[in-house]
Amino acid sequence: MQDTERAHLATEGVGYLEMRDYDKARWAYEQSHPASPFMQWLRTAGNVTFAVEDIRVDSGTSPGIPIPATKLAHDEITRISAELNKWPGVDEAAHDKFGASLLLDLGREVGTAMARWPMEDKPRRIRELMCGECEQFTLTVRPPRFEGDHSIVTCTCGYRMTMEEFEQLVDMFKKEDDDRKRKTLADARRSRRKSA
Repeated sequence: MQDTERAHLATEGVGYLEMRDYDKARWAYEQSHPASPFMQWLRTAGNVTFAVEDIRVDSGTSPGIPIPATKLAHDEITRISAELNKWPGVDEAAHDKFGASLLLDLGREVGTAMARWPMEDKPRRIRELMCGECEQFTLTVRPPRFEGDHSIVTCTCGYRMTMEEFEQLVDMFKKEDDDRKRKTLADARRSRRKSA
């Protein structure tokens, strides 16, 4: 196949799908296999208690059904995958209007589930505290990467500290801030007494 033909196929797509949707559908199809690590994670993640729960606005007065959202996502992805089993593969489904619609739904469901319930923690920026070395707001908490590893706080300048050191630093800043607030309140009370 010549480069011009490849470029033409890349812009055209496959069947009823644009190329980017087709690529996402192939990826989602692989991720939705029952033995894939992600589907196993979704199946069991609802039984894990997270530190931060999903916050949702309840528009009704009923207490709702206590089914974990990850279980619902797993079931929906499994349902769409079962529907797609009517076709021998992703290519054949992409050439059918209903199959292409299912592939779009599968890509959307898998993408949403992976964004909402990642299999591993991602590094997160610390925006409230400057680096002790370069004095920039560039600190990042890196979660453990393997069993027995520890979280660390790093900076782009190379500065590093353990989570224990970071927590001690945060506690020290909180104490200083609380002391400053108490002093300000005490000064305000004293000035009110003098003016009264």
